[in-house]
Amino acid sequence: MTALKTDYLTLRPDMLDLLTQIERDACKGSFFEFVQSFWDVVIKEPPVYNWHIPFLCEELQTLAYYITNRLPKPYDLIINIPPGTTKSTIVTIMFPAWLWTQDASLRILSNSYSMDLSTEHAVKSRDIIISEKYGRLFPEVVKRRDKWGKSMYENTATGSRTAASTGGTITGKHAHVILNDDPLNPSQAASDIDRNTANEHTKTLSSRKVNKRNTPIITIMQRLHEEDVTGYLLKKKSDGIRHICLPAELTDDVKPIELRNKYVNGLLDSNRLDRDALTEAKIDLGSRGYAGQFLQSPFVDGGNIVKKEWFRFIELERFLRLRRSEPMIFFADTAYTEKSEENDPTGLLATCKIGQDLYLFDATKQWLEFPELIKFVPNWVKQRLYNECSSLRIEPKANGISVIQTLRRDTNLNITNTPPPKDDKTTRLTAASPKVECGRVILVKGPWNDDFIDEVTGFPAKSHDEYVDLLAYAVDYHLSTDNSSLDQLANFLP
Repeated sequence: MTALKTDYLTLRPDMLDLLTQIERDACKGSFFEFVQSFWDVVIKEPPVYNWHIPFLCEELQTLAYYITNRLPKPYDLIINIPPGTTKSTIVTIMFPAWLWTQDASLRILSNSYSMDLSTEHAVKSRDIIISEKYGRLFPEVVKRRDKWGKSMYENTATGSRTAASTGGTITGKHAHVILNDDPLNPSQAASDIDRNTANEHTKTLSSRKVNKRNTPIITIMQRLHEEDVTGYLLKKKSDGIRHICLPAELTDDVKPIELRNKYVNGLLDSNRLDRDALTEAKIDLGSRGYAGQFLQSPFVDGGNIVKKEWFRFIELERFLRLRRSEPMIFFADTAYTEKSEENDPTGLLATCKIGQDLYLFDATKQWLEFPELIKFVPNWVKQRLYNECSSLRIEPKANGISVIQTLRRDTNLNITNTPPPKDDKTTRLTAASPKVECGRVILVKGPWNDDFIDEVTGFPAKSHDEYVDLLAYAVDYHLSTDNSSLDQLANFLP
């Protein structure tokens, strides 16, 4: 059945009762029927029901069965989908109103990155509930007049809807279902502080459950960073999550994979997001913004600031023939922590300048505490062509100072300070990128290549960025104009 469009005012009472019952049964039995019936209450544009809309409705209805019957949830749900695909209308506005038709006692908590946005969703959901049609089809859902605000309202069956925002207070609230819709503002995704706030807030949301075994969290967002809320949740407990990923264009990231055959001409929704609309989005957002918000990937294909295809490679044997007596220069970005990849590692990079090109010989990351780090660094350096003309350059930040002092005292390595950077990582990598693009940075082939390129090309959307720092240091030291001028000047000095 499709939504009824009958003019009820022209019907006899008995016919009105019959059609009301038919539409009521249809809406209660199908969330997608409910969406079609109440579409024009909150959206005045004519509906276009692309295939993803009934698909998402069915997914939500499946999860609703466990919610309303107080059964152990099968999973939490993550939906990554582009803007402009009615995701909030379906999940955060209409779904709560439909849930009360199934069980009016349900308590619902919804969250967004701003309180204004979260309140707007709650108000639109409330508009459905107070509409003439909803009251006629579901008279059992009665509002509590003393608790009927914009960001929080209740019905007489103890059901409630509460709006919250990332970083806001939600103590004392518990829910049967939690909707986390756009917990991170796209404009703040590059900020470690804002991402951590969104992730910590998601942790807090998980403590706001009426029953931990029954209450699911439904997260709806675009992919903005490797460590955005989606990344945090998938890393934390991927086994307990159903992940739906629907990029605007057909890519290998579509999940579940059987949905790939739903794409028409390579597009998710050729009505809302046709080629012209996507081209405009690419211009407006840039390649990185488009990749995250529309392709559901934190990374631009080929690289963000630095592209994968810019790197050149050389076989080890050929490098050794070219090098002759050129000194190896080592760079270290030090940290000493517990052996956990959740913390920052120490990064090491072995380099050599031959002619006008920079050769990267080897790189590694190690999660080591201080005593182990002090043992590891000299051994690693000496095994990579270190000689009396070589040097190890370490940034004298808080933990770097201790490493410098200890290695100078306990080893015969030539240790020097790398000047603390004046600019942020993005600025420094951007400054180094022309040298990479023109082919002057060459990697000696080895098992470390893939991890190094993956991190550098994925920056600033990767979890760690030690290799980014090291590459920027190496390019600045070996290939900067200032250093070249100083080398030339040194030839004329007595």
